[in-house]
Amino acid sequence: MDLKQFDNKCVRITDIFGEAYEGIVSYDSEEYAFHEYGRNQEALHMTPMVFYRDDIVSVESLEDVNGPYGHYSEKYGLLEKKCLEWGTDMIEEVLDSEDDTGVSRMLDCMTDNFTLLTENAVPGLAPWRTGGMAEDAESGQGPVYLEELRNMLGSLVKYNDYKENVKKAEDLLERLKESFEDETDRQ
Repeated sequence: MDLKQFDNKCVRITDIFGEAYEGIVSYDSEEYAFHEYGRNQEALHMTPMVFYRDDIVSVESLEDVNGPYGHYSEKYGLLEKKCLEWGTDMIEEVLDSEDDTGVSRMLDCMTDNFTLLTENAVPGLAPWRTGGMAEDAESGQGPVYLEELRNMLGSLVKYNDYKENVKKAEDLLERLKESFEDETDRQ
């Protein structure tokens, strides 16, 4: 399989665990992957995940697909759902990307799974912002730090030119405000 042909394309990757991920990928050569990630194997990078050649069962181009969700089969997918589970770091990587569609899919996932998002939210900033370490850094999972989330969404509102994503970020900020004001009132 020639992974390089998928550079900057929308694809569906099925991994060795049978999980399927959809998104725009960039090609990483063996040298680049070794330098950046310590693994000497070419890969496809779908922010925030890296899929190495040996971990990929198939790659299917979605460039010719034009359905209700554009090139994608759903409003958002497994990648975005996993980012919610993994916490602040992974959400931030997606929201900081230049892929408006990827940002939109992440915002839709956060909106539709708002209860899960707020259940995983903890007050404050991420520990690495203040020189600390995340307690669960080894597992790859972590909470969503509320102040980090507000900062990410606020940056989207302030700096993003894609009006639809700005509106989604504003709505999420408002829901967060209401949700945590209600919680404070109950205490």
